[in-house]
Amino acid sequence: MKRLNFLLWPVLIGALSLALTAWLWDHERRTQDRHLKDNFEFGLRQTVTRIEQRMTSYEQTLRGVRGLFDASEKVSQEDFGAYVDAQLAGADFTGLRMIGYAPSLDRAAPVTYVAPALASGQYALGYDPLADPARSAAMRSAVDSGGAAITGWTRLLDAPGREPVSGVLMFMALYAKGQATDTVEARRAHVVGWVFTNFRVDDLMSSLYGEGTPGLDVRLHDSVDVGPATLMYPPPGAVIDTAMPARFNAQEFIGFAGRTWTVVVRSTPEFERRYSNDGPRIIAFAGGGLSLLLALLTWQLATGRARAAAAARLMTRQLREGAERYRRIVETANEGIWTVDADGRTTFVNPKLEQLLGHTSVEMLGRHWGEFIPEQDRAALELEVGPQPPWGQPELRDVRFRRKDGSDLWATLSANPIVDAEGHRIGTLAMVTDATDRKAAEAKRAMLEAQLRQSQKMEAIGTLAGGIAHDFNNILAAILGNVSMLEQDLGVTHPSRGRLEQIGKAGVRARNLVQQIVAFSRQQPQQLVTQALRPLIVEAVELLRSTLPARVQFELRLSDEPLHVGGDATQLQQVLMNLCTNAWHALYGSTGHIVVGMARVDLDSLAAARLGTLQAGPHANVWVSDDGCGMDEATRQRVFEPFFTTKVVGLGTGLGLSVVHGIVTLHRGAITVQSTPGEGSTFDVYLPLAPPTAAPVPAPEQPAVLGSGQHVLYVDDDPVMLMTVDALLQRMGYRVSCVGDPLEALALWQARPEAFDVVVTDFNMPAMSGLDLAIELRRRRPGLPVVISSGYVTEAMRAETLRAGVRHVLQKEYTLEQLGHVVHLALKEPPAVVA
Repeated sequence: MKRLNFLLWPVLIGALSLALTAWLWDHERRTQDRHLKDNFEFGLRQTVTRIEQRMTSYEQTLRGVRGLFDASEKVSQEDFGAYVDAQLAGADFTGLRMIGYAPSLDRAAPVTYVAPALASGQYALGYDPLADPARSAAMRSAVDSGGAAITGWTRLLDAPGREPVSGVLMFMALYAKGQATDTVEARRAHVVGWVFTNFRVDDLMSSLYGEGTPGLDVRLHDSVDVGPATLMYPPPGAVIDTAMPARFNAQEFIGFAGRTWTVVVRSTPEFERRYSNDGPRIIAFAGGGLSLLLALLTWQLATGRARAAAAARLMTRQLREGAERYRRIVETANEGIWTVDADGRTTFVNPKLEQLLGHTSVEMLGRHWGEFIPEQDRAALELEVGPQPPWGQPELRDVRFRRKDGSDLWATLSANPIVDAEGHRIGTLAMVTDATDRKAAEAKRAMLEAQLRQSQKMEAIGTLAGGIAHDFNNILAAILGNVSMLEQDLGVTHPSRGRLEQIGKAGVRARNLVQQIVAFSRQQPQQLVTQALRPLIVEAVELLRSTLPARVQFELRLSDEPLHVGGDATQLQQVLMNLCTNAWHALYGSTGHIVVGMARVDLDSLAAARLGTLQAGPHANVWVSDDGCGMDEATRQRVFEPFFTTKVVGLGTGLGLSVVHGIVTLHRGAITVQSTPGEGSTFDVYLPLAPPTAAPVPAPEQPAVLGSGQHVLYVDDDPVMLMTVDALLQRMGYRVSCVGDPLEALALWQARPEAFDVVVTDFNMPAMSGLDLAIELRRRRPGLPVVISSGYVTEAMRAETLRAGVRHVLQKEYTLEQLGHVVHLALKEPPAVVA
C-alpha cells in the first residue's frame, strides 16, 4: 500500500503536466496558422502594390519624355537619345526594353526615334503601330484619355530570325503646344504623335523580386478571366509545380490604363518552411520531457529522506558554480564595477574599471572615491550632494575622473545603495560606463548647431537687406536722372554746376552701396565663368597699391601653379579689395604689413565639414593678413554681420565684410578669420577649383540712339519717376504720355490703341502689376513692344517677363544710362512670340 502511494503522486503530476503540454501545443499551432495566413495576405498585397507602383513608374517615365517634347520647340534624335540614356540609371527604367517616338502623319504614325541605341527596338524604326489593331486601339485610347494606355499581351517587334517575344506596350499621346486639351474632341484634334515603351511581363516581375517572389507562386492574367489563354506570367513553357495542393490561394484585380489584370497567388512548401517554426513540435517534446522530469522528481521526493543529503550536496555544488559564474561575469564585464563603503572608501573594483582609470585594484582599495576626481569637480559635487558620494542618487550622472596618467575620463555612473538586513545603507554599487566618445560627439554637435544658427541669422538679415535695396533704387533713379537733366539745363559755367556734380557722385556712390546690399542678400544675378585666379588678384592688388599710403608695405605670396575657379571676376575682385581695405583700416593710419597669398589646398572630409558646406577635394586658398590691431572673440563672432563695424563714423559702412561673406557663399566657398588682439588678423577664403576653359568674348557695347517722334506710354505709380522719365524721353526725341495708374493706362490705350508705339511700365504697382498690364496689352495687340522697369530685378522676374513675351527688363537705378537704348531696341526688334 505504501509503495502504491509512492506511484500515485508521480502519475498524477505527470498526467497534469501532459494535459498542460497538449493545451500549449494546440494554442501554438493555431497561432502559427494565423501567422502564416497574415504573411500570405501581406505577400499578396505587397505583390499587387509593387506591380501597380512599377506600372505607375513606367507611366511617369513616359510623362517625362512627353515633358521633353512639351518643353522644346524641336526634339532631335540626339536630344531624345540623351534624355532616355539619362533615365537608364534610374529605378523607373527597370524592366523597360526601349522608348520610342511616333509622329502623327496623315493617318499613319511611323516609328521615328528609338532609344537606347542598342535596344532591340531599333528594328521597329519605320513601323506604323496604327496598322496593328491592338496597338491602334491603345494609341487612340491614350489620345482620348490624355494619359497612358496599354495594349493586351501581344507580340513585340524584334530582330529578324529571333524567337518571337511577347509583352505589353504603353502609349502616351503628344499634343500641339499651346492648344487646349481639356475635352476628348480637343485632344483628338490636336494630337501630334505618341511616345511609347514596351516591356516583357517576366521582366516586369523580375524587377520586383529578382527571379521570383519568395515562397509564393505568382501568376498574372490579362483579363478578369483566369485561364491558359490569358496567362502572361509565368511565360508559356515555364515549369509550374501544381502537383501539391496549396495551403492558401487568393487573387486580386489590378486596373490600369483601361485594362484589368488578375493576380493569382498561391503558397508553396517553401512559404510554409520560411514562415513557420518548430514551436508546436518543441512544445510537445519539451512538455513530454518536462512531464517525465516532474514525475521523476515527484518520485524522488516521495521516496523519502534518503535522497535529501544527495540533493543538499548537489545544491551546494550548484551554488559554488553560480558564485564562480558571477565572478567571471564581474571580471569580464565591459563596464566598470565599483563598490564603496558608507564612508566612500573603495572596497572592490573589477578589471574593466582598472583599465578605465589606469590604477590597479591594490592601488584603489581603501582610497576615497573623491581622490579619483579632479579637485575643482570634486568641490562642485560636494557642494551639490554633500559629503556622501553622488552615486547613491537615483539619476544617471556624468562625472569626470582623473586617470593615473593625468588624462581625463568622462564616464556615466549608474548606482544603487547596498543595504543590510535592517535596511541601513552600508555602501554603494556603481556601474561606470566610458562616455568620452559621447562627450566628444556632443561637443561637435554643439559646434555645428552654433554654425547653423549663425548661417540662419545671416540669411535672415540678407533677406531684409534685399528688400531695402528695392526702395532705394527707385529713389536713386529719380535723383540721378533729374541731376543729369539739370546739369544740361544750367550749362558748364553755372555757379551751381559743382554742387550738382557732387550730388551726382553721391548718388552713384549710393547706387554702388545698394548693389553691395543686393550682393549680400544673395539675390543679385551673377555670371560664373571659369577663369584663372592669379590675374584677378594681381589686377586688384595693382589698383590697391595706388590708393594705399606708401608707409603700408604690400606683399604678394602667390603660388606659380595655375589655379582656376568658377566665379564672377568683378565680385571676386570686390572680395579681395574689401579684405585689403579692412586690413588697411586695422592699421589705424600707422605703418604696417599686409600680405595677400594664394595656394592650392586639398581638403579632406573633416576639414571641409569644419568650414561649413564645402565638398572634400582641391580648393584655392586666398588669404589676406595684417599686423594691425586684431580683434577679440566677441568681435570675431560678429565680423560678417551687415552694418556691424568697430570703425569710427565715416570710415566704414559695416557692409564690406558682410558683402564678402555673401559673395563667397554664392561661389560655393567658405571664409574664416583668425585674429589675436594686438597681433593682427588673417582672413582665409576657400574656393573650389574648376578645370580651365576658354574665356568668353564680351559683346560690343551698343551706343544710345535718339528717337524720331515715336509715342511712348509710360506707367509708374511714383510721381517723381513720371516727371523724370517724361523729361528724359522728350530730350531723346520721343513723344511721351505719362500715367500714374495702370488701370487708367489701360483705359487710355483702349481709347487710342494705335496711337502708342511702345509701352514702358513699372513692375510693382497697386491694383495691377506691370507684368499683368503687359500681358493684357499684348493680348489685345500681340506685336506691341513692352519694357518693364523695376528697382529690384531677380532671375525669377526675368523668366516671368520672358514667358509673357517681354524681352526687355530695365533696372530702374540705371534709367538715366539705359532707358533710351532699351526703348530703341524694343522698337527695332521684331515682336516676340509667346510659346
